[in-house]
Amino acid sequence: MPTMTKCTLNGQEIHINAAIDMKEAGNNPDFRCDECSQPVRPQRSGGHTAAHFEHLERNPNCSQSHVAR
Repeated sequence: MPTMTKCTLNGQEIHINAAIDMKEAGNNPDFRCDECSQPVRPQRSGGHTAAHFEHLERNPNCSQSHVAR
């Protein structure tokens, strides 16, 4: 399963750690998948999962979108 650690914000690449900091500061930026341009959200690490971006809605045409469970 791919783990997306970069996305775009206003046309600029942004890393997951910076995105998590923005989210925790109370900002709600329009993060976008760098492959399909669909909205994504940053997810903190936890358990056995590293920090990553996740599509708001699964996109079966994007290799970065998680497989439906």
